[in-house]
Amino acid sequence: MSACPLCNGVKTLEQACSSCGSTMDNQGRLVDYMGDYIAYLDYEGTNLIDGLQDSNDKHICVHLFQCSSCDEQIHVPIREIPNL
Repeated sequence: MSACPLCNGVKTLEQACSSCGSTMDNQGRLVDYMGDYIAYLDYEGTNLIDGLQDSNDKHICVHLFQCSSCDEQIHVPIREIPNL
């Protein structure tokens, strides 16, 4: 079993905004913004709609980062850690 280090608070990531250079804020898993009931669905099932092909097989968790200065948003793939 693998787990995302950002989702589980094991690691943080500083991401600079490509538009203004400010530090972007991690808003959590991208799929969590895709519907009201998404949090109640199976984790591996929700990875099927994250925009990356084979994210389950490659153990990737896609996070949404947003700039607090200019509201720029990016999707950042995070490598999951085995046996967390």
